[in-house]
Amino acid sequence: MPHCVRVLGTTSIADGDDPTGWTQFQLAAPSKLLKVLVQRSGCFKLVDRGAGLIAAEKERDIGGNLGLQRHSNVGQGQVKAADYVLVAEVQAANHNSQGSGMAAGIAGGLLGGAFGGLVGGIRSKKLEANTVLSLTNVRTTETLATTEGYAAKNDISFGGGGGGFWGGGGLAAVGGGYDNTDIGRIVTLAFVDAYSKLVVQLGGIQEGSAGTAEAAPSKTFVTTAPATLRKTPAASGSVVRALPPGSTVYPTGNKDGMWWEVADENDNVGWVLNSKLEPGR
Repeated sequence: MPHCVRVLGTTSIADGDDPTGWTQFQLAAPSKLLKVLVQRSGCFKLVDRGAGLIAAEKERDIGGNLGLQRHSNVGQGQVKAADYVLVAEVQAANHNSQGSGMAAGIAGGLLGGAFGGLVGGIRSKKLEANTVLSLTNVRTTETLATTEGYAAKNDISFGGGGGGFWGGGGLAAVGGGYDNTDIGRIVTLAFVDAYSKLVVQLGGIQEGSAGTAEAAPSKTFVTTAPATLRKTPAASGSVVRALPPGSTVYPTGNKDGMWWEVADENDNVGWVLNSKLEPGR
């Protein structure tokens, strides 16, 4: 998961024009997944233009028709505009896990085009997906960036549930088939690939630092005593999680006195006292 060094702006998220890219695999619309990716990366502030907006409009209607309590502070001129629209599409995906000629033919028919012809002509147990992300400037309607993501896995077994990436503080709460199906996880990784390229292209992170493996800092630290990961660099900051002795953390480079901002192995980001850290071995 990429983590940006600065906020690039405010964005809303929209699904692509062709829903068959994800519905053929019983996956939820990709906007469900992208909301989690965007929030966890810190690259954009996110505005809701879906169910959240509808619910907000209902609350405002209540205020207009029934009247709200004093100091409710709901009125005109408060809705934040998006700088960008992030559009997510699933171009093609192959879930031929059995490698039969018939399954390959069906997949080829579903996908169509050159990609479909390739799938239909081979026997393969390869699981793969292609995704596209495009970012449009709301004010000018100019498309600022378009990136493609790709992920594949020859062995569709994910072992113990995908480890920290999907479990713990990772993507366990996404749902919609993205966290608990093989093809969903491959599509997820393809979107992470496309999103990493997008934020690199926009200058949110340094070239070569995108992606889950490459994003890890070269120097790690471990806790020498029980420590607390906090949202702010202060003892009064709210708790993100407790860090038992021996926990590995990855400094982001941000410091405030003895407080260091770090990420843990589940991508939780917060502040910890450096007096409880020592270099990893």
